Amino acid sequence: MYCPKCLNNTLSISSKGVINITINGKQMDAGRFLFNLESQEKKQQLKPALKAKLQEFFKWYSGFQNKAPITFVSIDTSDMRCEEGCGISAKSRFSVIDVLIPKAELLELLAVEAKCYGIEIQLQE
Repeated sequence: MYCPKCLNNTLSISSKGVINITINGKQMDAGRFLFNLESQEKKQQLKPALKAKLQEFFKWYSGFQNKAPITFVSIDTSDMRCEEGCGISAKSRFSVIDVLIPKAELLELLAVEAKCYGIEIQLQE
């Protein structure tokens, strides 16, 4: 990825950090989880952790009176580093879709949970 400071293709994800999940502009208080990429075993825990957080969100969202279809999903982190040593602001957010989580897998997880909770998905490309 490109660094927003030096504009070189030197930005990579840190080995540990926090992933934030925002759906339709809404984020639960517990809408984040830790990731650790230091070992293969820890990497394999990423998808189950994401699935659990999506289940929590859909359960929470299904209780809303007026549920709008889901049109926007953001899964991002601020835990990035530049190989050139640029200081990346903690306020910066970078998508981890197709970096840590393949888009096809995310869409599949969303479809399963949406069907389970009767929520319509109309994602904008």
